[in-house]
Amino acid sequence: MTRALAACALAAVVSVAGASTRAPSGFHVRDVTAADIAPGAVVAAPAAWCGTAAQADRVPNVVAGNPIHWVYVLPSDGPDNLAVFAEVMQGDADQIDAWWRAQDATRVPRNDLASFPCGAQLDITTVRMTRTGAQLAALTGRFNAISDAVDSSGLSSAFTKYAVYYDGPTDDANVCGQGGSDSSGFGVAIVYVRSCVGVSTAAVAAHEFLHTVGAVPRAAPNDCAGVSSGHTCDDENDLMYPSVGGEPLASKLLDPGRDDYYGHSGGWADAQDSPWLVRLDAQTPLAVNVSGSGSVSSYVPGLLCSTACTTTWNTGQQLGLVATAAPGSRLVRWGGACSGAGACELAVGAGSSVTAVFAPASFRLTVAVTGRGLVRSARAGINCRPRCSAAFPSFTPVRLNATPAKGWKLRAWSGACKGSRRTCTVPMSAAASARATFVRQ
Repeated sequence: MTRALAACALAAVVSVAGASTRAPSGFHVRDVTAADIAPGAVVAAPAAWCGTAAQADRVPNVVAGNPIHWVYVLPSDGPDNLAVFAEVMQGDADQIDAWWRAQDATRVPRNDLASFPCGAQLDITTVRMTRTGAQLAALTGRFNAISDAVDSSGLSSAFTKYAVYYDGPTDDANVCGQGGSDSSGFGVAIVYVRSCVGVSTAAVAAHEFLHTVGAVPRAAPNDCAGVSSGHTCDDENDLMYPSVGGEPLASKLLDPGRDDYYGHSGGWADAQDSPWLVRLDAQTPLAVNVSGSGSVSSYVPGLLCSTACTTTWNTGQQLGLVATAAPGSRLVRWGGACSGAGACELAVGAGSSVTAVFAPASFRLTVAVTGRGLVRSARAGINCRPRCSAAFPSFTPVRLNATPAKGWKLRAWSGACKGSRRTCTVPMSAAASARATFVRQ
């Protein structure tokens, strides 16, 4: 599927061997050669990454909620440098985390983490494109081509933003990053790593991520006009300023006036409210209990329970839960914050808990007749004289009717039915048997 994403970019002013370049859009740096992508040439803080290469998003996520999933993308004919860039990506994620907490003690981006032997680290997926590096070298169309490749690889959730590090040659070595989202919420923040020598890739990634969550709205008072719209023009230290030098992310500010795109009091979109941020000041646990053979997951990543489990969410997080029965089983009912056997929708709040009750898809009901008479079920399956059995959906009551022959009467039921009334209802909460005894009048 081809998505129409509106991409924004950032202009950079980077001194290289005493020279400086500047342009209206894109991260602008010097030309990059293959030698420039050696680990020491990338402006980042490499961090040890102990994960393993993956071709799909690992589940469940360590941190529940709308995540930022990290993706390493390379052209069809490109060498696989994941061993180099995984550490760069992990280092950038750590930098962004620390920087964001310093800017706002109540929020931090929710990175998609997986559990590895050394602990929780970035869950990085590798995507190899079908196009060659030469086919993707031109800037025109590159953003959409990479976004489509991410989408078609199965990384297409509207609940997830994708931080993409593209490791391929670029004709326009000045443009270092682009980011944007479509109307569904699917968003991609791309760092063109071979064009980012001399520029903090952490700053690029953070800038482009903010574009995916709607920064900077056109209604913002300091939104830049013309080709730089989507950026702020009031403070050169603002991370969303349309140009940046070679300084580290730590020197940048997150909407320093709190009047444009983050933590403002205006009526336009505020990135501080983004569900892709963990609310450090408002976290609430959700307890899920599973009875029987099945599992419970959520549309928003981070919850996958086959036994009792507890996950932690932003307070007020809206969740749609999905109950998946094991083969031969079915969902009988929800309990707690949800009820019935249909969709389960809830807002996570204090004391939130949900129970999913699964049972075998059916139980067998056996009926026997003593004397002369007939037992039928209200639903097809039972028509006994003198013995029969049938399977019925579990936990769906079955009504039995006893009809004596002429000159006979129902004396009593036994087994799953009791008494002498002609009708009996069996709850079918387990395999059951019933006997109707008829005697002469």
